[in-house]
Amino acid sequence: MRLSFTDKALIYVFKGVNKLVPWHRLPKSLGTLNLLAFRNELRSKNLYDVYPSPDYQGTPGCPYMDNTEYLAVRQSDGLFNDLERPRMGCAGMRFGRNVPRQFTKKPSPEELMTPNPRVVSEQLLARDEFKPATIVNLLAAAWIQFQVHDWFMHSNSETETYDVPLPKGDTWSDPAMKIPRTEPDAPLDSTDEASPAYKNRNTHWWDGSQIYGSSPARTAELRGAATDGKLAVSVSNLDTFLPVDAAGIPQTGFFANWWLGLEMMHTLFVLEHNAICDELRLHNPSWTGTQLFDTARLVNCALMAKIHTVEWTPAILSHPTLEVAMNANWWGLLGEKLYKLLGRVSKGEILSGIPGSIADQDGVPYSLTEEFVSVYRLHPLIPDNIAFFSVRDGAHAATLPISDVAFANARKPIDENGLGWADIFYSFGINYPGAITINNTPDFLRDLHTPDGKHLDLGTIDILRDRERGVPRYNAFRRLFHLPPAPTFLSLTGGHNAPLAAKLAAIYNNDIESVDLLVGCLCEPLPKGFGFSDTAFRVFVLMASRRLKSDRFVATEWREEVYTKEGMAWVQETGMGDVLGRHFPGLRGALRGSKNAFAPWQKVGKSAEYMGKETNA
Repeated sequence: MRLSFTDKALIYVFKGVNKLVPWHRLPKSLGTLNLLAFRNELRSKNLYDVYPSPDYQGTPGCPYMDNTEYLAVRQSDGLFNDLERPRMGCAGMRFGRNVPRQFTKKPSPEELMTPNPRVVSEQLLARDEFKPATIVNLLAAAWIQFQVHDWFMHSNSETETYDVPLPKGDTWSDPAMKIPRTEPDAPLDSTDEASPAYKNRNTHWWDGSQIYGSSPARTAELRGAATDGKLAVSVSNLDTFLPVDAAGIPQTGFFANWWLGLEMMHTLFVLEHNAICDELRLHNPSWTGTQLFDTARLVNCALMAKIHTVEWTPAILSHPTLEVAMNANWWGLLGEKLYKLLGRVSKGEILSGIPGSIADQDGVPYSLTEEFVSVYRLHPLIPDNIAFFSVRDGAHAATLPISDVAFANARKPIDENGLGWADIFYSFGINYPGAITINNTPDFLRDLHTPDGKHLDLGTIDILRDRERGVPRYNAFRRLFHLPPAPTFLSLTGGHNAPLAAKLAAIYNNDIESVDLLVGCLCEPLPKGFGFSDTAFRVFVLMASRRLKSDRFVATEWREEVYTKEGMAWVQETGMGDVLGRHFPGLRGALRGSKNAFAPWQKVGKSAEYMGKETNA
């Protein structure tokens, strides 16, 4: 992206301002301009392609499709989103980078294991006590994992592993800790030898692949015998569920790391897809099932992107400036009311929002990035226990450890505790997730036994993956994202947590430059209202808008001819609360008065008497 004189001036001015006052302490209007300056600089300096030539993104006519359906239809594999570069963002394309590749070199074996990632997990990540995130509810944790499963998935080697040394006295129950290596893409040039690149098994687009699949064949399987463009579901005891295979595995686009929270979100948005099909059939009685499916998928994907932009993000980053900025991404700075009154008043994204503003890649082919993957390591969000209640009278039904609602046990509260979906969603609405902070990763994830026989410590894996993939460590990362590094361990912790600073110094051998990105982000003090660090937020500033702006089906084809008049209205008039109330009417009372469905709900009935630390008081 080439910066204009105005952009350069804005960046220059706020660099001076921020030496005195950080952006999050500025008045709302100035803070919003400050974020715009950040975004412009990041778009210009922090997008890097990892292919030797743009030709790897495909050229017009290659790959070839013998009809024109791709012009207004999302392809399950992500092809043809960009018509000039039809492979861009599709399944199997590489993750890009947000930093130059000379800073993402393959580490030596010593660098990879220093300090020992298992020691970091045990001493800095392991939950010492449950620290709740009181600004959001447990739906927020389920939502982000649901979205992450749409965005990215690396492939691991079937044969090559890392042997992580177990410290003396370690309680790991296996004699060794072997972690599969990430499978690198085949090198295309000498740069790849020094800085390996990795493919995304999912599409890079915000296209609902977690429920629709990332291949045409998988999408066809998920539609099954359903008619009118719908996805297949099953009905039991008056509730609707995802179908399961003979082994009891839910049939959906992405089902790894399954637990109740994912089952909820996948079920909810499969139901939403089917409801959109009913609405489209009402207004288009002559349409085929394929037409209904394709349009409903467009609408459902846009709705999820909107919910994430204007609801989930302002909930977990609960700051007045962020609320303005994220709403501006969707509606423009003039706001929702003026947008709905006047429509677009400008071709640009700033005044009238990104949808309909015309796709732009800022000079770099679109992809998600390894740094984007890194800042979404949010395992502390998972609590130790979940308390379940009846939405009708608030009666406490059970409190279950997270292990009891994972994998094949995901439906246990329904199957064994007599609860329905409305009860489950209500319970998540009043339960807290964990805070994204140091020493708050649950033991369940650090001693995880998966159905396929793997034994994992996700804390160790989180540290190892960033190092393995060449993600810069904390201070280097901050410099590359135009932020000052932490000069000392004490300054990293905000200048007031001497015990933590001493602990970090001991683990990192008094080398502040060796602190891992994840650890630094978990240790640094947060802006008021923030659920995660300002350092991680800088990647978000860049990539949150890029995912919308790069997507032809959001930025360019945002029009009734593609979405239909009814489809456009469905997206623009619907929020998360509407989705919940549409499919589970019993939730409407509990949601009444809630401004954001991802913020803690008011308790109803007897649930107000429950005093466990799982729920809001």
